[in-house]
Amino acid sequence: MSKYIVEHGSFINGTSLKGYLTASYDDLVRAFGPPTYDEPSGDDKVNIEWVLNIEDTELEEDYTVTIYNWKDYDGGLAATTNPSYQWHIGGHKGIAAAIALEVFQEKMKEVV
Repeated sequence: MSKYIVEHGSFINGTSLKGYLTASYDDLVRAFGPPTYDEPSGDDKVNIEWVLNIEDTELEEDYTVTIYNWKDYDGGLAATTNPSYQWHIGGHKGIAAAIALEVFQEKMKEVV
């Protein structure tokens, strides 16, 4: 049984890079559902982004996590077609990357 509850967020502000997740776009969709945003940002630095609110039910702690492509300048083509794309993980806390990776691995076990 998972110790995490994952919900999609909407607006995010103030996260910064905390780590990386190597996965296909399709695996991220299987784990987290469709991206929160799939339109290019105003500066075209991000084309695809998941904004997730992750609750650790054991520690009773909430984490804001973003998973996104960064500066591909190709409309998201590399991110959606590369089976081993290196996604950026953002958050407010340093532990955000570890939490995102753990949740991703749990979710992938559920879909197998």
